[in-house]
Order: sequence, then structure tokens, then C-alpha cells
Amino acid sequence: MALSIVKETIELEDILLDGNGNAFIQKRINLQEGYRHVLTQVDVFEDAIPFLRGGPADEQANYEIVISPYPQIPTNMLYNENTPQTRRYVAGGDDSVMFKANARVRLNNHSEFTQFPSVQIAAQNKAFFYAPHVYINIHFMGIENLEYGNIAISFMMVFDKKKVSVLESTMGVLAESHAAMCALAMSNGHLVSVQALEGNVFPMWRYGGMRPETMISPLAANGFFLDIASRDAEDMQSSAAIRQSVADARQMNAFDGAFGPRRPDWLREFLNGGYESGPIRSNPIPLRYADNGNTRMF
Repeated sequence: MALSIVKETIELEDILLDGNGNAFIQKRINLQEGYRHVLTQVDVFEDAIPFLRGGPADEQANYEIVISPYPQIPTNMLYNENTPQTRRYVAGGDDSVMFKANARVRLNNHSEFTQFPSVQIAAQNKAFFYAPHVYINIHFMGIENLEYGNIAISFMMVFDKKKVSVLESTMGVLAESHAAMCALAMSNGHLVSVQALEGNVFPMWRYGGMRPETMISPLAANGFFLDIASRDAEDMQSSAAIRQSVADARQMNAFDGAFGPRRPDWLREFLNGGYESGPIRSNPIPLRYADNGNTRMF
């Protein structure tokens, strides 16, 4: 294990937001090539209180900080619906992001930060990358053409590096460069209904599973397999009736019904092949065997 501490600052006397209310700041930090770098710890500290030069006194800009192997690109996704002209970076859970923090500039006070991973996890992070550099990306969002001053933010990053083969390093850099081509719009959630939620919980026999109380009567299908009568007259089943019972067991019902309308699905297990596929011919030729094993036909 070879730990290295990188301390960096971003200090600007003033920044001017563009016509859409955005300002982008980037800083590149070079690392050694041919290594797998593990970002084990990230700390962000605001050294000064930003202030607004001109404009409404209650205007409080938002800004986001992203640490990534490659430069971040603003997406088509909104940060705040009240400012539709501002577009945010990708989500913190994206593969191209190792650390992300959001903040809101407060009047005469330090900014209020939220970060991903959380403070507890970021103190012992395990995100790794192969690129020989890391970028600090800052995106300010506010009212267009406003000027903010006294921007001073400090960073401390702890890296653990390990020498890897040329092949692993090359493939890792290639994968990260592809992941950096972030999607302009993301929609990866899945909406479910109450009925679907109920169908995925126990007890399963209530929502599409086997019903334990659904059994086969001895006088029905499995009575065919009993060759010892417990009474003088025993009801027996034909092969056609057995096949119909198996077909019933294969039919699916609604989510609150059993697998088969009349038979449980395990009825089709361990059946004779003839019951599954039907007789080979309607009147099979009877076979008889002689004492020497030869087949005799009548």
C-alpha cells in the first residue's frame, strides 16, 4: 500500500455567470501512469464566504462539485425547476463520478453542503480508476450575468496506488473514457402498481404460487396409481383424464390464483411419458415374451 495525499485549492476573486446563469470551473491533477488509483478519502472545505456583487440581495446560487477521472459535461437534466436554463452534472451514482457535493450559497455564512458518498463513507472510500489524472469540476448556477466574488474552496484527496499490467491499465483507461461520455438524459426508474407489489410478497400461494390446500383426491387423478383397493369398489381414472389434469396444472391464473385452476403444478412431475405426450398409437400391439426373451406377437 502506497498512500499519497493530494491537497488542492480553487480560489477566484470573482466569477461571472453566463447568459443562462452558469459558470463552469475545472482543474486537472496529474497522477502516475500504469497504476490503479484508489480514492480512499475526500474532504472539501470552504475557506471563505462567497458574496454577490450586484443583483438581488436575496439571490443564493447553487453549485455542485464533482471529482472524476475525466472532465464532466453538463447534461440536459434540471437541477432546479425554477431555473430551467441551468443543467446539472450527472448523478453521483454514475460510473464516471467518484465524489459529488452540492451546496447552496448563503448570505453572510458558509455554504451548506450535502455530499455523495456521505461523510462517513467518504472517509474510507474504495472508488478506483486507471486514468493518470483526476479532475475537480465546479458548476455554479444562479441568475444570468450576475457576479460572485471571494470563491475559495480547499480539497484533500488521499490516493492508494498499485502497479498493474499494461493490459489492465489500457483497458481501464478505455472503459473510463467511455463512461465519461455521459448520457444527456437519464430515465432508469421502474414504476410499479400496488397489485404488482402484492404479487411479489409472501405468502406466495396467495399471489400466483402453489396453494397448499389444493390437493388431489384419492378418487381422482392419483387414484390411477393405487393398485390396492381399500374397499370393494374403487374409482379409477383413465389416461385421458390424467392428461387433462396435467394440462390443468400447466395453466397460469391471475396473480391471486394458483398456478393451475384445479391441480397444483407439481402434478406434472414424475409422470409417465405417455401421460405427457399421449399414446404413440391408439391401439398399441400387445407384446409377449418367451422364456428365452424373444418377443412373441399375438
